[in-house]
Amino acid sequence: MNGAQIEAPCVNHSEYLTTIHDKKIYIGFIHLKSLETKVARQIEAERITNGIFKSLDNFLRRIDLGLEQVRILIRIGAFRFVNKTKQQLLWEAMLYFSDTKSRHKTTVDLFDTEPKEYPLPTLQRNEIEDAFDEMELLGFPLCNPFKLIENPERGMLANQLKENLNKEVHIIGYSVTTKPTSTRSGQPMMFGTFNDREGNVFDTVHFPDVTRKYPLRGRGFYEIKGRVTEDFGVYQIEVSWMDKVPMLYKKTFPPDAHTETQNLASIQ
Repeated sequence: MNGAQIEAPCVNHSEYLTTIHDKKIYIGFIHLKSLETKVARQIEAERITNGIFKSLDNFLRRIDLGLEQVRILIRIGAFRFVNKTKQQLLWEAMLYFSDTKSRHKTTVDLFDTEPKEYPLPTLQRNEIEDAFDEMELLGFPLCNPFKLIENPERGMLANQLKENLNKEVHIIGYSVTTKPTSTRSGQPMMFGTFNDREGNVFDTVHFPDVTRKYPLRGRGFYEIKGRVTEDFGVYQIEVSWMDKVPMLYKKTFPPDAHTETQNLASIQ
């Protein structure tokens, strides 16, 4: 497998800006929406000064921040090195902050002891929820985005366009970019670039009548039908019909992990 692996922010590897470690690209804390700059800077500085963080509790005793900031880091997977679920970590964080004495950072502890572990009921979570957390906190998912729609395998692939020259085809594409332009007579038309479900790129041509009937409605997935054409060795789809494909809704999954954790906290 070629190329680098993109990793979500991690308190033990990420810095304020995005960095590369061997073949892994760690997204920087700067890209985390709602994470305070002072918290991001403090994480990096504390790790350089006193070493990596051993656990969530160790992190909370060394970094001065509030519960909402911790929740952001937990939801993005910044503590995945401890091999605990996000629900368990959210529960531990709320237990920590429920103790008013623990809410204020003091001097370095003489003995670095971990808190007592409490058994928790089973908390369900669908892996696709991680993608929704990433979209909310980063603006994009780190998984294959085609996991976020129903029946992503329908339609053909970009590498099949050549063998279907001059034929009508059907394909699902994830919008990469578009280029609005106009004909000689001034009518609006458009060129598009999409990814198929395997990450391959294909181009589309949208003539004025199609551009008016089936406008591009922002980033996302589109079901596309049209005829395959070729221009200087490049195969593209002359679009005749297009519609936006809805993403799966989070409410279709098992109960939200954060809601479940909050419900547990309410009966503490």
